[in-house]
Amino acid sequence: MSFAKCSLSFLKSLTVLLTLVAVTCNVQAASILSLSGKAADAKYEADSKVRVSVIGWSSEEQLSVVQDAFKQYKKDDDLDAFLAILEAQDTRGYLFTAAATGYRIKYAWQEDAARGKVMHFLITPGLKTRNPYLWNTPNNESPAFSLVQIALKDEEGVAKTSMEGEIVFNAGGKLHLDAFENLDVFSTMEDSTPYYLK
Repeated sequence: MSFAKCSLSFLKSLTVLLTLVAVTCNVQAASILSLSGKAADAKYEADSKVRVSVIGWSSEEQLSVVQDAFKQYKKDDDLDAFLAILEAQDTRGYLFTAAATGYRIKYAWQEDAARGKVMHFLITPGLKTRNPYLWNTPNNESPAFSLVQIALKDEEGVAKTSMEGEIVFNAGGKLHLDAFENLDVFSTMEDSTPYYLK
């Protein structure tokens, strides 16, 4: 092989390698918030890990689209129409359990509260549907979506879900869980975001 061909081959390989490194770095840097915890209902300790990775918050316009669609869904019970709108939204992050694949966050907002930060995530498909055998109490309804609400104070807190509570609108028209304080804990959580992203 000539020197010119060898050099060209090397440059192509180097370009591919640098592209892969850049993509990997972008994926790692994309997360603006990382949470980790343990699910209370996992059958086995080894399967109890829960992770949430947020790559961004929904804009007010995106929140409104989902909220309006949810109102319509409550009126006409047309799940397919609601899911079509939900699926069309940008994925704002992922929730992972021990199942092989994660749950996509399609609606994400947070608020400051007296008890700390409260985050609200509408995920699809519904919790415990990826691998129902991981859980002591499987989600037999197999819902198409779930709302996960996480309350953090001093970087530690709890996650509760619409498996135990009702999804309602707050005074500002945003989706959250009714009577959050009275619901069973889905998992304990802590802020595991790298310090340089905080």
